Amino acid sequence: MVALTRTIGPTQTRQDANLEWRQVDLASARDCETFVSDVDAIVHLAHTNTPLTSNKNFPSDAATNTAPTLTLLDAIRNASSQPHLVFASSGGALYRPSVDGSPVDEEAPLEPLTSYGILKLAFEHYLRMAAHSGWLTATILRIGNPYGVLLPPERLQGLVGVAMRQILDGRPVRVFGDLDNVRDYVHLDDVCRAFERALEPRTALSVYNVGSGRGHSVREVIATLSAVTGTEVEIERNETLGDAKQLPHGVVLDVSKARRELDWQAEVGFSQGVAAMWDASSRP
Repeated sequence: MVALTRTIGPTQTRQDANLEWRQVDLASARDCETFVSDVDAIVHLAHTNTPLTSNKNFPSDAATNTAPTLTLLDAIRNASSQPHLVFASSGGALYRPSVDGSPVDEEAPLEPLTSYGILKLAFEHYLRMAAHSGWLTATILRIGNPYGVLLPPERLQGLVGVAMRQILDGRPVRVFGDLDNVRDYVHLDDVCRAFERALEPRTALSVYNVGSGRGHSVREVIATLSAVTGTEVEIERNETLGDAKQLPHGVVLDVSKARRELDWQAEVGFSQGVAAMWDASSRP
């Protein structure tokens, strides 16, 4: 198994007999051609921006995210190797929010309100074209809000991981936008199982929601963190960064298609997952 990265860090230098890290530039045609020449399955996770900040500079967002992916697709087309590609799309940034809070399925209207979501949807269309042309097969996973590990406190995406890191550091938890903003939080263990199920192509192109099927507001997330950590969480509100006020509310994912076709559903409950994070992070 080969993993590509822009920079080799301490995590990537660990010895693993089953994994080889390579430092490459996906915007390089040569690097992409070398990579795709001998692979039969690709998991695409690369993206350099977040929904909160992607609207700040449209040209930069498009240049840093679109060109590398299209260079990779071009290399796949030229190699004629027909791999299966599993693409990490977004379940929260693509769909029109549900008015009544009911879960949205894969056929629901797609109305991204950020450059991040627009580019994710564009990549889906490129994969549809590539699958239709026979260059590859593809499975698109529209993932909710993953959580399960601590994240750096300066990150602007990943509420649970960032907030727990801030609690451990004795700092206020930053909140962008509305405390009643609802998202579908799904544990990374469940996300990884979804990718494993998606590695075997079912059709030329398949699309699946990957979430818990339940919504939690930011207010509920903070309450869960407070209960699990035994801490009275101090909140630091930020109403101005990016387009926090404009981000959609009420996106919860209907995962019945993944349950039916991939035999997959989320198994880690939200409180259970947060408690497991806290237990792991607070050990001496």
